[in-house]
Amino acid sequence: MIIANLERLRWKNKPLDKKYVIVNIADYRLDVIENGKSVLNMKVCVGRGRNPYGKTDLTNYVDSDKVDKPNQHSTPQLNSKIHSVDVNPVWNIPQSIATKEIMVEAAKDRYYLENKGINVYKNGKLIDADDVNWSTAAKGDYDFKQRPGDDNSLGKIKFLFQNQSSVYLHDTPAKLAFTRPMRAISHGCVRLGDPQGLAHTLFGDGPKFDLIVKDMASDKPDPTTINLTPNIPVYITYITARADTTGAIQIRPDVYELDTVLYNALAQVK
Repeated sequence: MIIANLERLRWKNKPLDKKYVIVNIADYRLDVIENGKSVLNMKVCVGRGRNPYGKTDLTNYVDSDKVDKPNQHSTPQLNSKIHSVDVNPVWNIPQSIATKEIMVEAAKDRYYLENKGINVYKNGKLIDADDVNWSTAAKGDYDFKQRPGDDNSLGKIKFLFQNQSSVYLHDTPAKLAFTRPMRAISHGCVRLGDPQGLAHTLFGDGPKFDLIVKDMASDKPDPTTINLTPNIPVYITYITARADTTGAIQIRPDVYELDTVLYNALAQVK
């Protein structure tokens, strides 16, 4: 495990910024680092792993294995810069979620879409969801957007940064998830345990943060985009073994089985 982490760290861009956000997928935690010290720490939920409860042994994993592959909802490792936040965001529901989850639930319960605040579009036009037989509706013919509100899956705020995987950091109405020890449960984005705390740490006191607080508390939420200046670097990484401030080694479960795959690859190197 230590060898795998050392090798992984060798590839990574080292944070040299005075202030940055770092998410450790394997630890289910986010820190804001300023001048080398953590000034904010919170629990997060990350994308699903292929081996969340350690039930599968990948000791003999090889790259040509056709059975075991990474979970398609795993959170990617990346680095970027947070450039803005959307308060009371509209959720543009991905087609993969729409066809596998939203349409299935709509077929079971005719009130599901309205209760969840979800609008339905066909060919870019808003339609009446009651006019569609969701049991026979063709997959891919409809687009779904969830309106801002208490049930919105993105919660009250999301933090935006450029990346090729269309992931972001966001609030969530599913607060009980943060009581679980295993929090690799999302579709790939990172759910925040204290999103308003992150906003305050990034924006500081002032009119922008005051607007965020006001809009998040609104009974009639409307989407608002607020730019973050300067942009703050964000690193999403995967570390299962590290030394803490006392020098003791902290070990975390290899929920994505990346250590096993990497160690076996290193073992093939002559």
